[in-house]
Amino acid sequence: MASEPHEPGIVVPPKSVVTRLANAVWETALGISTRGVAPVEHEDSYHYATMSFSAIRTVLRPLSLGTDDSFVDIGCGKGRVLAVAARQRLRAVIGVEFDPACTAAARLNARRLRGRNTPIAVHQVDAKEFDYVDGTAFFLFNPFGAKTLDTVLRKIRADTVNRPIRIAYANPLHDDVFAAHPWLTRYATFTERDGADHPASFYRTTP
Repeated sequence: MASEPHEPGIVVPPKSVVTRLANAVWETALGISTRGVAPVEHEDSYHYATMSFSAIRTVLRPLSLGTDDSFVDIGCGKGRVLAVAARQRLRAVIGVEFDPACTAAARLNARRLRGRNTPIAVHQVDAKEFDYVDGTAFFLFNPFGAKTLDTVLRKIRADTVNRPIRIAYANPLHDDVFAAHPWLTRYATFTERDGADHPASFYRTTP
């Protein structure tokens, strides 16, 4: 595969290095700290990790967030996605997180966030037990396995029945679980070619 042209004598760093530098610049500008990888002490949870800021903006775009939306990040970790969402004018930005350390970090980042246009509330709770009644747009960065995901989707359905919602599911290892819920329809998909660090699937309430 041909490399991109550049000026003689200029070394073009790998994309991963460029992305890490861009993330560091964004964190400094926003006044937050969300980097790192950490285990989550839950039998059906995956470890904490982050998407790049540019990928988050790309993945949030198909949700078409607006001033009437209550955005819920399920498995919000240290709150990077919350920070990006809260720079828009929404009705609410809500984080749901099981791990106490990540919850504390997310709350601290919410307080420190520069350029916030919507308040952020972070709840330390099992996602299977959270009350999703106010949610209209949801985000999941593959926070847990198929069994928990199925239970969470059932809970969202029960809490938001007869009301349209949208869901962005990044790194969608368990699209088959969504397929088993006929009240949801997949309306878009992303691959890494679309500018995201990870593929993503987008669902909305079936008409």
